[in-house]
Amino acid sequence: MQFDILTIVAIILTLSFILSEISFRFNYPRVIGQLLAGIILGLPILHLVFTSEVRNNISFLADLGIIFLLLLIGMQLNLDKFKKSGKDSIIIALFCVLVPFILGFIFIKAIGYSTTIAFVVGSAFSLTAEGTKLKVLLEMGVLNTRIGIIMLGAGILDDFFEIIFLSILLIIVHKSYTSLVWLPLKLIAFVGMVYLFYKVFPLLLKIIQKEKSRIATFSFILLFALIIAVISKKFDLGPIIGAFIAGIIIHLSNHKKQEHKENIKELETMTFAFIIPFFFVNIGLNFDFSIFTHNAWLTIMILFIATIGKVLGALISTPFTSLSLKQSHLIGWGMNSRGAIELVIAEVARINNIIPIEIYSAIVFMAITTTLIFPIILKIIISKDREILY
Repeated sequence: MQFDILTIVAIILTLSFILSEISFRFNYPRVIGQLLAGIILGLPILHLVFTSEVRNNISFLADLGIIFLLLLIGMQLNLDKFKKSGKDSIIIALFCVLVPFILGFIFIKAIGYSTTIAFVVGSAFSLTAEGTKLKVLLEMGVLNTRIGIIMLGAGILDDFFEIIFLSILLIIVHKSYTSLVWLPLKLIAFVGMVYLFYKVFPLLLKIIQKEKSRIATFSFILLFALIIAVISKKFDLGPIIGAFIAGIIIHLSNHKKQEHKENIKELETMTFAFIIPFFFVNIGLNFDFSIFTHNAWLTIMILFIATIGKVLGALISTPFTSLSLKQSHLIGWGMNSRGAIELVIAEVARINNIIPIEIYSAIVFMAITTTLIFPIILKIIISKDREILY
């Protein structure tokens, strides 16, 4: 049985909404429900429904979702909060990126995969889902505690590593190694254009804001982000980097804080209600169920090493911080929460045939599981020792 694209869109959004709400009712991030919707829709029995044409349409919406997701990250990046979190956040972030990256890289190389695949897996191990983590901290009322602020600061620094890893991956995807000699010149030209946009955008924004039209302002922001994304793509850096940079420029240029918050709210509403579900559903659609029968050991090892890497990274950093081992242990579990940019990295790598499906599926499984684990661990530890947060 085959359905037209409008019916497919309605089915995807309906199932995504239902499972997202169920996930939310159980105090888990809505993204889990969206991922599960994709996994259900990706069942082999439904392969005839999701034809190649339908999957291409979903993939387009998923790509748009990635762009808007990075735009949001750029618009919400808060350097002031990162400064307040101090030295501890910096040290925690560095160790929680480097240790899992090294462990993941070594493991993948040891079992016979290429250096590029090892880089992708190491990157996925290194990153943290700031959005899913902060949502849990907010719901439990612990975000403004000492540990909560350190997690927040470390997560903000983690955003920079996300962009670094994405940049390297996109260079691998879009550039041949023989033409890397042109990359510095293109980067210089791109930086020059970004600087020009940084100077011009505030002036144009002020003109648009004089209309006092929310529609005009919001439309201008979206148009600006898409233009930067297109330019970034033309410079072989991919649209994702452009969208993130556009978000930062918008954030730095909009001095009307209340209006900026409203812009973020509107973008979040549009993105998470309609576009982002397709990104996460698209991830689930490509989940390979045979992994549990043919590659169960690989899936378990990736989950185990990714988790150990984050917790061990936090524990190793303890002598260089003012934290106790118990506090570092809790933060390690917080940094272990995933389900966002590492999935973007995995998806970009999968689309461009950089990683095999068994690695991709294992990363998706790891992201889902680690996101589920964090709130459970947090509740258990806090119930035993509330003072650990201060």
